[in-house]
Amino acid sequence: MKRGRLFLTYQILGVDGFSLIERLHSAKIPIYRLSGEKGKTIFSIDYCDRKKLFAISNNMCYNITKVKYYGKVSPFKKIAENLGFALSFVCFLVLCFLFDGYVGKITYLGDGEYLRPQIEKVLESEGVKENSFFKADEKLLSKKIIASNEKISFVSVKKTGRILYIEVYKAEESAKPIDVKKEKIISTVSGAVKSINLLSGTAKVSVGDVISVGDILIDGTYEKDGKVLTTYALGEVEIITKTIYDYKSFAKGEKYKNRAVAVAMLSLGDVEIEKSEVKEKTVGNEFFYEVTLYYGVTVG
Repeated sequence: MKRGRLFLTYQILGVDGFSLIERLHSAKIPIYRLSGEKGKTIFSIDYCDRKKLFAISNNMCYNITKVKYYGKVSPFKKIAENLGFALSFVCFLVLCFLFDGYVGKITYLGDGEYLRPQIEKVLESEGVKENSFFKADEKLLSKKIIASNEKISFVSVKKTGRILYIEVYKAEESAKPIDVKKEKIISTVSGAVKSINLLSGTAKVSVGDVISVGDILIDGTYEKDGKVLTTYALGEVEIITKTIYDYKSFAKGEKYKNRAVAVAMLSLGDVEIEKSEVKEKTVGNEFFYEVTLYYGVTVG
């Protein structure tokens, strides 16, 4: 670029700004628009001398910053800088779009590691693998993993960053025998009624009802021809209840959040987890993940 077409204005903070001006004069670098204020020196140089300026000031303790451009071609310089920023931003967005679906690692939580060979067969059929792009639907993939093995009761598939977390838990394999000599079946937990299997007596609750500990679920009576007759309370009522587990964590992030959920589930043993909710909380200087687990309990 030819001299006299573009100038740079700089600002020096500090009381010794004029010492740099003297050094520039000694180096025969023309100074323009020189002014001084309290603790501040402002001056301009030709754009062609910018490298000389920083060669002189590079190893000196000057707090120097560029303020603006001026001159005949300054509008074109600003356009070029803005265009460069815009192109960089567009490239950034393109890279984010291209790598948003990329899976670098698959992490198995809960019983997922134990059931990994079976889960990997489902993933392979859906084209899901490490170091590839994830195109599957998370909820649909969860359903397919559950359908692949009757021992699985809970699956959560979630992609965070470049890691695909697959959280899996086995179903409860044993059931308690039904007591056939009860006059009433009373709830031992609080929650919402999910299902009722009535064999004898009268159900006192309906699916979806919110109940508390001590509520009568099935009564050992029934009505016939306007009369109340006595029988046994026989049946099962499945109730979705919840428990809260505090997990002390030394760091934040999806890795520790998922670990909190996994530990909370393991603390319950072999139960059917319906869903989980996680909240962050701080007690003093300690950080916790508060995990709320909703799971099914069969009362009968």
